[in-house]
Amino acid sequence: MIKSFLRLIILSFSIATFSQERVLSFTNDLKTSSSDIKDVIPVVNTETDEIAFFVADAKNVYGYKIDADFKVTAKITSEEKSRKYKVLIGSSASKNDTYRVFLTDKNQNNFAFINFSFKDGTTSLQEFSIGENEEFIQTINSKNQFYLISGSKSENHLYIYSFDENGTPIKNDIDISALRFIDSKGKNTTLLSLLITGNDLKKFEENTPNSIELTSEATKMFVRENLIFFTLDHHKMFTQVLEIDLETYTANSFQFNKPALGEKAKRTNSYLNGKNIFTIAVTKNEFSVEILDFETGNLLKEYLANKDEEITFKNTAIIQEGGMYDAYRELGKTNRFLRRISKGNSGISVRKVNNQYHVIIGGYIVQKSNAGMMMPFGGIPLGTIGSATVFFNPTQIAFNSFSNNKTTRIESLFDENFNHVKGEIKENAFDKMKDFKSNNKGSTVFKYKDFYIKTEYTSFSKDFIFRKFTD
Repeated sequence: MIKSFLRLIILSFSIATFSQERVLSFTNDLKTSSSDIKDVIPVVNTETDEIAFFVADAKNVYGYKIDADFKVTAKITSEEKSRKYKVLIGSSASKNDTYRVFLTDKNQNNFAFINFSFKDGTTSLQEFSIGENEEFIQTINSKNQFYLISGSKSENHLYIYSFDENGTPIKNDIDISALRFIDSKGKNTTLLSLLITGNDLKKFEENTPNSIELTSEATKMFVRENLIFFTLDHHKMFTQVLEIDLETYTANSFQFNKPALGEKAKRTNSYLNGKNIFTIAVTKNEFSVEILDFETGNLLKEYLANKDEEITFKNTAIIQEGGMYDAYRELGKTNRFLRRISKGNSGISVRKVNNQYHVIIGGYIVQKSNAGMMMPFGGIPLGTIGSATVFFNPTQIAFNSFSNNKTTRIESLFDENFNHVKGEIKENAFDKMKDFKSNNKGSTVFKYKDFYIKTEYTSFSKDFIFRKFTD
C-alpha cells in the first residue's frame, strides 16, 4: 500500500516536471530597497528573440536584457516612473538596443513612454497626446513596433498613431467614409459607434487558449503580421469585419453569414482562426456551428444539435463550473446545456494544435458578489503600472480570464477538414501552469516564440524563475 502511494507521488512529480522546463533563474540584484515589487513587464524582441524584462517597485524600474539563450546580458535602472501614468498599454523594440514602455493615465486621456537604452545605460520619459476630440480605443504590437488606435465618435474618424525612431507620434487618418456598417437592428450606423462603447475592446493572439468569458465579446481584435481585423457581432445574422493594412493605412470591410438559426437566437457570435471563421447561433431548443472560408465566405462544415438529442461531436461532458463556490458539475442532457448558454453570453473559442482544431462552445452568466455588485471580467488595475491590462500582454489576460462567472461549455476536436475526431482533450500549457501557482506581483505569463513562459518571484531571495510551458 505504501509502495503504491509512493509510486503515485513519484508519477505525479514526474508528470509535473516534464510538463515544464526551467529555462532561467536570476537575482533582482539591481533592487537594493526592501520595498515590495509592484509589477513585472516582459517585452519580447521578435527580431532578435531577446527579452527585456522590467521590474517595478514603488520608486524605480529595473530592466534586465535576456538573450535568446536565456542569459542576462545587460541591466539598467530607471527612476522615470511618473505617478500620473499607471496603465500599461504597449511596448516597442528598436534596432539600437532601445526598448519603450507605453503608458496612459486612468482616464486614458494622457500618454507617455519610458525609453530604456541598454546600449547607453540611459532612461527618459516622454509625454505625447492624441487629438482633443479623440478617444483611445486599443493598441497594436507588430514586428517590434507600437501603434495606438483612436477615434472620434462624433465625426466617425479612425486614426492609427505610429512612432518614428525618436518616439515622435505620426497620426495616420484611416479613410472609412465608404464603408457601411449596421447595428443590432439592421439599421445603418457608424463604425465608431460599434468600436467605442464604454467597454475596453479585447484583442486575441493566434492559438492562445481563451475562455468563453473573453470570446463571447461582441467586438474582438486580431493582429496578423501587418493586418488588423476587427470582428463585429452586433447583428444576429452577420459577422461584420473591418480590415486595416498597417503598411498602407487603408481599410476594407466585408461580412459573413451566420447560421440561419441566428434569426431566432438571443445571441450569436464568431471567432477567427487561421484561414477560417467559426460562427455560432444558440437558442434554448438547438444550436448550430458553421465553419466558413475567411477568403471566400464559403461554408466548409456545419454541426447542429437540438435539445432532444445527444451532441455527437463533443469530446467532453457538458461542463458547468465557476460561480461563488467554483463548483464543477457535469450536466447530462443537451437541453440543460442549451438552457444555460442561451440565457447568458454565448461564444466560441478555437485553437489549432498539432494539426487539430480544439473548439470550445459555451456561455456564461455574470455572477453577483456578496455585496450585490456585478463581477464582470476585464477591469484595469489602476494602482500602479500593470502587465495585465486589456491593452498589453493578451496572453496574461487569457490566462487570468477565468473569473467569478458561471460558465457552461463543451469541447470538441476536429481534423484539418473539420471532421470530428474522437479522443481525449489534452492539457494545454495553461492547464500545466496550475501546478506552479504564484500569485505575487512577480508572476506573469507571456508568449515567446511558439511556447509560453511563466515567471515566479521569491521576495526573500529576490530571485526570478522563468519556466517554459508547451501544449
